[in-house]
Amino acid sequence: MQSIGFLGPAFFLTQLSHVNSPAMAVLCMACSQGTDAFSQSGLYSNHQDIAPRYSGVLLGLSNTAGVLAGVFGTAATGYILQHGSWDNVFEVSVGLYLVGTVVWNLFSTGEKILD
Repeated sequence: MQSIGFLGPAFFLTQLSHVNSPAMAVLCMACSQGTDAFSQSGLYSNHQDIAPRYSGVLLGLSNTAGVLAGVFGTAATGYILQHGSWDNVFEVSVGLYLVGTVVWNLFSTGEKILD
């Protein structure tokens, strides 16, 4: 599920450079966000799997990382748009999705790590 949630958005974001109509661009963005939802099932259940006693702390840490990504991502998007285009913004997003897929598949586990 996690790979679908990362590779799906990456695919649809790459298609944005090739569409010619606003309706198709909206469809690509909607499909990107829709397939991104698949990643939530792996993310939130994994806290309970690897550390049931500390799952709240882990969720807080991961949400903090997500908020920081949102703050810095907004600033980075502004910088990229001053020097480039939306295609460059989407290329960065696709790259992050691909790196996330590789890291998740190499290092994630559903086995209990902390008691």
